[in-house]
Amino acid sequence: MLRILFVGQNWYGSDARACAESLRRMGCEVIDIDEETFIPHVSLFTSRVVRRLLWFRLVDELNRAILNAAEKFRPDTFIAFKGNYIHASTLKLLSAKGIPLYNYYPDTSAFAHGKWLPKSLPEYDCIFYTKPFWYDDVIKRVKLKRGYFLPHGYSSGLHHPVELDAGDISDYGCDVSLIALHTKHKEQILDGLISFRPNLDLRIWGGGWRERCKSKVLRRCIMGFPILGDSYVRALQASRINLAIMSGQVIGASSGDLTTSRTYTIPATGGFMLHERNSEVLDLYKENKEIVCFDSVEELADKIDYYLAHPEERESIARAGHARCVPAYSYDNRMATLLQWHSEHHGSGNA
Repeated sequence: MLRILFVGQNWYGSDARACAESLRRMGCEVIDIDEETFIPHVSLFTSRVVRRLLWFRLVDELNRAILNAAEKFRPDTFIAFKGNYIHASTLKLLSAKGIPLYNYYPDTSAFAHGKWLPKSLPEYDCIFYTKPFWYDDVIKRVKLKRGYFLPHGYSSGLHHPVELDAGDISDYGCDVSLIALHTKHKEQILDGLISFRPNLDLRIWGGGWRERCKSKVLRRCIMGFPILGDSYVRALQASRINLAIMSGQVIGASSGDLTTSRTYTIPATGGFMLHERNSEVLDLYKENKEIVCFDSVEELADKIDYYLAHPEERESIARAGHARCVPAYSYDNRMATLLQWHSEHHGSGNA
């Protein structure tokens, strides 16, 4: 049995938790350390002030917890999901114990998430990155040992079709939805969409929309809170059309997202997906057979009109997208790939 020390956010529905659960399903013994136990996300102003004052102490506590767990658990390997707050010195101490170190990195940039990450990335034996351009971006500025492209996925334990009831339809039912954190790129596309289709039944869930959205026409569409876990799954199924709009480009990245977790979770739950068109997503799904894509706001509006008017065609595409995604694109398969890499390069333990 492979013993794995895993660090990442452990809230129900997080990609990090999905990966840890996948490793357990494969027979690994996993001890996971929840980042948010040490560095919580808070919204009240006074709480943010307190967190800022204690910031370095909280990060130090997380790193001490990692070292203490390694001392007691004696893991065969260490996996960080993103690992923004892990010190390079912590990783060096783990490596000195002979523990292989891996990072499964989900974001577009290594340079937009604080000062510790660029210093710690060179200490990992391999970075498993989810964006095709990420590795080339990073090695221009930071020396890495190895990199391996391993895309996002979905949680087989959570992201699957469920039976909806009347309450679900009342809470989440709509013609079109976007469930995602706010970014300027998403706001610009949706602002344009509502300008073309002012009466569209659009709902937006996700963090940051009420605080950051400047578009007046979108205000009626913003639900004002994130939906996670089981609620996320039910909302994807209750929406006739689920939008997969990417985040846009950030500091330190040569490109914005081409795919993200929504690229997998929407089809996995049986939802109909309308995705920004790009080469990466078209390598995953057949356009107009398994998913539908758009380039411009005008095309997005036209596609919404068409597929709302053709429910049988929409449902057929959703079924085909589900069949393509499940089980091929699961986090179970992603973690199996990671463990296979580990076995080939280190040969210590088996799942």
